[in-house]
Amino acid sequence: MSEQQWKEAFDLFDRNGDGSISTQELGTVMRALGENPTQAEVAEIVKEVGGSSVDFNTFKGLMQKHHKEVDAAKEMRDAFKVFDKDNKGEISTSELRAVLTSMGEKLTEDEVEPIIRATDKGGKITVDDFINCLLRPVKK
Repeated sequence: MSEQQWKEAFDLFDRNGDGSISTQELGTVMRALGENPTQAEVAEIVKEVGGSSVDFNTFKGLMQKHHKEVDAAKEMRDAFKVFDKDNKGEISTSELRAVLTSMGEKLTEDEVEPIIRATDKGGKITVDDFINCLLRPVKK
């Protein structure tokens, strides 16, 4: 998706021509551009913006960030499927621990434990919980 397309969609929702759109319209504009943010994601974006409207430069930054997260989530989902042998959208915690400590960029037990703790649901980890855990901003 090009910046030109983002600008065209933004301008369609900038009804009064003041160079800004309402934060209430963010989800609608993003969906019009082919993104698929959840209501919770839109609420988080609106909270991050911290006002009642956004200008195009702010919108562009949000789109760039969200688009990268979507790409990363898709890559993680595809990788997760390799280990989800019965295609249920989940794997065992022991299997995830083994994968994370022995394949690719190997993580230490100290690095893996918080991921397991944050996503373990009765010995199983769902793909959505795993992706959300990894994409969640680190709080300082």
